[in-house]
Amino acid sequence: MNYLAHAFLADGCDDLFRLGNLMADHIKGPPEKALVLLNGLSEPEQARVLAGIRYHRQCDQCVDSDPEVLALRELFQRDFRRYAGIVLDMAWDYQLARRWPDYHPQPLPEFARQQYRLFRQFHHQQPASMQRMAFYMSRDDWLSAYQDFSGIESALAGMSRRIRRDNRLGDAAVEIVRLEQELSSAFDPVLTRLQALPRL
Repeated sequence: MNYLAHAFLADGCDDLFRLGNLMADHIKGPPEKALVLLNGLSEPEQARVLAGIRYHRQCDQCVDSDPEVLALRELFQRDFRRYAGIVLDMAWDYQLARRWPDYHPQPLPEFARQQYRLFRQFHHQQPASMQRMAFYMSRDDWLSAYQDFSGIESALAGMSRRIRRDNRLGDAAVEIVRLEQELSSAFDPVLTRLQALPRL
């Protein structure tokens, strides 16, 4: 799952839990490593951020071990199989964004603006890498852009440029088109299993 799906799964939780949930990929190692950024928060507030990080990681573990997801990875063409995890993360956001009204009563642009406000509100509690990401995400409205395949292509191309060694990640978006039927069929069951996970 990428940022939109993770934000969706934590919707309705308090702001600090949602912050931790969106921060998780920028914290390497134990969640407690985030505490150095949270000095201005009380211990109960810090605990909510850590709970959000743990929830995000729990969701990732669930997806990574899901039998349908593992089967989908095997369907990738050999040249792109090494990128299957990243491409599938983007594919889930694409599936969710395209069918957003089926899953959420709030218009996607409005939901996206709420996430960007969260980034601004807790700017100083974020790692530098997240601050940079949040700036570009807000400026270019990534979450709404995921409704269009061109937005997914742009996201993968951007990731490809940030990888120092030569890679074909920017070309791997073709797998989302080629496997559209399989991805669409798997999305609802995978999302349902994620929604059943406890919010720690």
